[in-house]
Amino acid sequence: MKLLIDVGNTAVKYAVADEDNIRVVKENDIEWHKITSIICSQVGKGTNLQAINSRAAEFAIPLEQAYVSSARAGVTCAYPAFQNLGIDRWLTVLAAHALYPTQDVIVIDSGTATTVDVVTAQGQHLGGWIVPGLDLMATSVTARAERVFCDDNTPFLAEFAKNTPEAVKNGALAATIGLVQSAKLQLDNKSALVLCTGGYGKLIKQHVDLAVFDDLLVFKGLLVWWKNPQ
Repeated sequence: MKLLIDVGNTAVKYAVADEDNIRVVKENDIEWHKITSIICSQVGKGTNLQAINSRAAEFAIPLEQAYVSSARAGVTCAYPAFQNLGIDRWLTVLAAHALYPTQDVIVIDSGTATTVDVVTAQGQHLGGWIVPGLDLMATSVTARAERVFCDDNTPFLAEFAKNTPEAVKNGALAATIGLVQSAKLQLDNKSALVLCTGGYGKLIKQHVDLAVFDDLLVFKGLLVWWKNPQ
């Protein structure tokens, strides 16, 4: 059984994989005696993995850290300096192409930041964008504009606002949805599949046509990365 680890900007997530079956677990519930290997994606600080490294050494479990390359699993990276692409983005692109190999896919990962990446049916990663996540977008406006304010109780809605907190949050959502529409235009494929993930992925999916939500996308990408060394 493999232990999959996603070290993000604000949290560390764990899952176990038996063949292609992936199950999210808490760190305290990991059955270390059943783990045969560890595959890790690290965006956040390495200090988050100190306890895992100790456990891996204690049980003599090999640990592989995923990395970005110019090509892998049938996907060619758009970045000439591929090492500058975030590993989380690379893994979502690998997973997207493995899951939907005959479709152009727009991947939107909405968390602390929102990233958009496009991969064609031919396995060509076209690149993407990084913008502030919904919460960060809202707080950046209120922090810099003196008379603009918001609150935690106002939801993100795809409609015109009738007060300032709504204007801030609904504007953030509208801007994020606009990224997807812009990606479809540049791709020149209005029927491209939109694959949503991340903390706000389910919300984005509700407001985008032909969208799918997959909360396990990074974990699936780790398995694709591990199974396809070339």
